[in-house]
Amino acid sequence: MADAPTPPLAGTVVHGAGRGRGLGFPTANVSPDPGTPAPPAGIHSGWLVRRATGGVHRATISVGTNPTFCDTTEVHTEVYCHDPSDEVGDLYGERVEVWFVARIRETETFASVAELVLAAREDIRRSEALLDSEHGRRVLALLS
Repeated sequence: MADAPTPPLAGTVVHGAGRGRGLGFPTANVSPDPGTPAPPAGIHSGWLVRRATGGVHRATISVGTNPTFCDTTEVHTEVYCHDPSDEVGDLYGERVEVWFVARIRETETFASVAELVLAAREDIRRSEALLDSEHGRRVLALLS
């Protein structure tokens, strides 16, 4: 794990396909600002920062093409906030920053949606541990 975090991915929350919500993992689909650096494809742990409200949320982030569904080659940044959705609220149209703490795993193609859901639950568990780590707390301290 790197000592210094990568620069945040900044962008605007846009509507996605709505699949995450249907699977029990509603995501904020972030359309990055032009020129904003993005980490390599994969599943990451990080923080979603809402500068307009001052909110900071624990997050598991997917950067990639959603290969299980094989319906696009476009890279998406999808952020699942660990907080209950009523605490996060509606993010559509909001500018946010995504601060990456650590990479959890490569993007995978799953044989079934059930396997994807199991993996997502494990990703969130691992993300929680990474956010609670010394490095995760150090990144959080930079956000204040």
